[in-house]
Amino acid sequence: MSLQLMTGQRLEQAPKVSVITTVYDRVDCLRRCLRAMQHSQWTDWEQVIVSDAPGQKVEGQITTLVRAQDDPRVRYLARDSRANDWGIAPATDGLHESQGEYVCFLSDDNAFLPDHLARLVPALDENPDFGFVYSSCLYAGRRVLRVAPPKPAQIDLGQPLFRRSVLREIVHDTIPYKLHAWDWHLIQHLMQHGVRWQHLDHTSFIFKLSAYPNLMEALA
Repeated sequence: MSLQLMTGQRLEQAPKVSVITTVYDRVDCLRRCLRAMQHSQWTDWEQVIVSDAPGQKVEGQITTLVRAQDDPRVRYLARDSRANDWGIAPATDGLHESQGEYVCFLSDDNAFLPDHLARLVPALDENPDFGFVYSSCLYAGRRVLRVAPPKPAQIDLGQPLFRRSVLREIVHDTIPYKLHAWDWHLIQHLMQHGVRWQHLDHTSFIFKLSAYPNLMEALA
């Protein structure tokens, strides 16, 4: 497997936050995700987009979409072989490509509200012993996830902001699972290794933005 840079480039100065976005052929979803990031109150970020070998037509559409952002913080890379593994391989590739001190994962069909990073970044800055902090979540138009401590099926990977050094030390900058619920296993793995965390009970992560038409319009 190789990873091809389709558009964009690494920032000359590493940003505070790397946002890793995996895309699975859903160009319209990615368009909304990119728009939402442009509303972020926290501006020192990069967005690393990785697609799972969608084919030349979709790669071309994604490339055109990312170029249209005209934002040097956004770059797009494409895998040349399909993993089809619930986003694990693209997320791992994005992690390897990221430069930020802090890392978060934002799938193409999800979104951060404007103050998401602006709240989580200071929480990690002010508490160097914390390995991750996480928000509450509007989940698919059905419920709110606000459980502490984290529990299975009660937290989504998009909620936490991780300290990159912790991911490097504990999981060696990879995602060592082949499971549908790999997001929970990653969080559980960190906690089992004594990683401290904090929950900020503010709903700023949206799972399945399309389930919230009013938010879609506000973030357009």
